[in-house]
Amino acid sequence: MEILRTSFLLLSIGGAWKPRGWRGVKAFLYYIYQYSIIFANHVFIISGVLDLQFKNIDTHVLIDNLTLLMAMVIGRQKIACFISKREDIKSIIDSFKKAPFKPISSEEEVIARRFDGIAKSIFVSYTGTILCAATLFSGSREGVMDPPYHLPYSGWFPYNYTNPKIYWATAGLQMYGIYSTAAVDLAFDPLMSAVFCHLCAQIHILKHRFGVMVTKLEDVSRLKDNMAAQECQLTAEWVEYHIDVITLIKFMNKIFSSIIFVQYTVSSVILCTLAFLMSHTKGLSMEFVGYSGFLTTKCFQVFLPCFCADMLTYELLNITSGIYGSNWFNLSNSLRKSVVIIMSKCHKPILITSSFFIVLNLESFTKIIKLAYTIYNVLP
Repeated sequence: MEILRTSFLLLSIGGAWKPRGWRGVKAFLYYIYQYSIIFANHVFIISGVLDLQFKNIDTHVLIDNLTLLMAMVIGRQKIACFISKREDIKSIIDSFKKAPFKPISSEEEVIARRFDGIAKSIFVSYTGTILCAATLFSGSREGVMDPPYHLPYSGWFPYNYTNPKIYWATAGLQMYGIYSTAAVDLAFDPLMSAVFCHLCAQIHILKHRFGVMVTKLEDVSRLKDNMAAQECQLTAEWVEYHIDVITLIKFMNKIFSSIIFVQYTVSSVILCTLAFLMSHTKGLSMEFVGYSGFLTTKCFQVFLPCFCADMLTYELLNITSGIYGSNWFNLSNSLRKSVVIIMSKCHKPILITSSFFIVLNLESFTKIIKLAYTIYNVLP
């Protein structure tokens, strides 16, 4: 849960998440801060669109501007997702602290800590990559600045910004929009990955509880004390927990489906444009290094949800192995029939999808890389 707290802190810095417990003046001030970030984000996007030129086109400049605008659109969608679906996201996070998802034994706590460690490793590696890439890209943009004539990022503004004070105010607004969006980017993917890891932990706990249930039923069968009633009760509790886990996974998929779709599709286009820009930029120049950092970031952003979704799908299919590895053969005939039904239900794969037609897994990641390379080959 530590990673979730860190991610929400970054989201708060990026203006996408009001800290819990903030009421009154604190909440009012945070909403002002949030609206200022939304304003800066939209000003950046609108000014960038207005600055696009389709006459006497410089292909390199046009694609450079479009690439940055598409990245900002992804950030804007992430902010909108957290603001509009705040209550749904809170319910998912809170559910991990309540029954039946809360660990109830030392063995289950060990399982939860193991997947917390995986989430932490993802957070550290992702954060390090993003920060390095952002530093390189920002450094490459500083070379473009020529105060008070050229802003760090292209944009059309309905006023003359050659006055030094106006220039630095405008440049500051652009940087404000960029860095706040970067903070949301920095938090969103590790947060979603941490939720995936916690769901994988729940599946392992589910398998552990099945083994515990079988052990209890073996003891009950020896005592032969109200055996049928206890079999029904323990089996029903496990089945309800299984249903709750599946429901939570589907609910999580529903919440993040739209933003995953936007990030998946737009990032695939950005990969193509970045490859084009790098091929038309002098090697080892600061601009080339900046594009390289940007490309690494986008590859990581596409890979991470695909990897975590693939891991979750594998764990779901692996429930049957956990059930089969228990002493199910010591159960009564009626309960063994129930186990067969449970295993048949577990064989049905639950896929993490985005807008119904994109399935997130490692195969999807390889497809998007191949598609990006194919599109790059047909670019002039």
